[in-house]
Amino acid sequence: MHNIPEGNYPLTVGKDFPYIDYRLGGVARYYLTPRKDINMRVPDEVLKCVVFLGIEHGVSVEWVGTGFLVSLEEKEGEGTFRFTYLVTANHVADDLDGVPFKIRANRKSGEAVEIAANESGDLVWHRHPKGESVDVALCSWQMPSRDLDLLAIPTGMFLTREIAEKTNVGPGDEVSITGLFTKIKGQSKNVPIVRIGNLAMVPHGPVVPSGVGNIEAYLIEVKSLGGISGSPVFIRQTVDIPGLFLWGTNTPATAQASSNVIRLLGLAHGHWNIDLKEIDSPMIEHVEKGFNVGLAIVVPAAHILEVLHGAELTHMRRKLKDAEIGKTKGATMDSASSESIFTKEDFETALKKASRKIDPKSKTSS
Repeated sequence: MHNIPEGNYPLTVGKDFPYIDYRLGGVARYYLTPRKDINMRVPDEVLKCVVFLGIEHGVSVEWVGTGFLVSLEEKEGEGTFRFTYLVTANHVADDLDGVPFKIRANRKSGEAVEIAANESGDLVWHRHPKGESVDVALCSWQMPSRDLDLLAIPTGMFLTREIAEKTNVGPGDEVSITGLFTKIKGQSKNVPIVRIGNLAMVPHGPVVPSGVGNIEAYLIEVKSLGGISGSPVFIRQTVDIPGLFLWGTNTPATAQASSNVIRLLGLAHGHWNIDLKEIDSPMIEHVEKGFNVGLAIVVPAAHILEVLHGAELTHMRRKLKDAEIGKTKGATMDSASSESIFTKEDFETALKKASRKIDPKSKTSS
């Protein structure tokens, strides 16, 4: 990070010394003050986007899966609108469909809280038009309290097919699953777990056998406990390091390393399980109840985007924007982040507004 130059702060900081974070999808995010997690390998959005989803059974709750928050930003005129959605696996949403359920998250003060959801029973889960062969479901969800210690993953962080091709995403790239430690008791704090592995296979059509038939999915090699269905899966971009030489020669060479740019690879469908009696068979098949061999099935993030940009949700956002524009101009709706995120232009505009020219003799502002 640059040292702050001496002078009339913030006037001399200006364009040359903004606080910029490239970790979320390689998109430049400008801040007026440095993020607290700026030196962390894993950004807060990766750790604080996940929640438990469960169904009440008497006085207890059965936790059936994991969900995570994403935010979609749309600009219109002078207004910036951010819409927040709760995303999980379709087979998890099937368990929650039409019934009240609980969302377990942390408060900023530290303890966990169970948030009642769908008490009226009319919450709508939006699914992919291809049906259960795309294991994705999502619903609109506005955080009921600013006291919740939750952040949403911006859709600009999603790995699209175009970005995957451009950045040469392939087997061997580092991946991670963000989940929650399932061995929780009482009202203890939710503890995020980041499990690291590598991309094992890139999908080429619906060829991966799963609990819902053959699906289009990544396979990743990662150790994991149960309960990952619906968890977000991230991939770290590999970069080339030029200017090196082959060992013992003067021949130019390029090395590869993991960068700090992280993208959402997709959503965890579940593990690849096998029957131990068939472990040595070349015709081995996935079974619903079996031994976890360390392979997880991941639904591509592109499928989540296809649901978000479907006709139904697009129409709903249009109505909300029209209603908000009718009330006020330049509004910002439902920001999922408590921090100020700027483009370069926003940063410079805010800086000009915050800066005042000081007359050193009079010490008064002009």
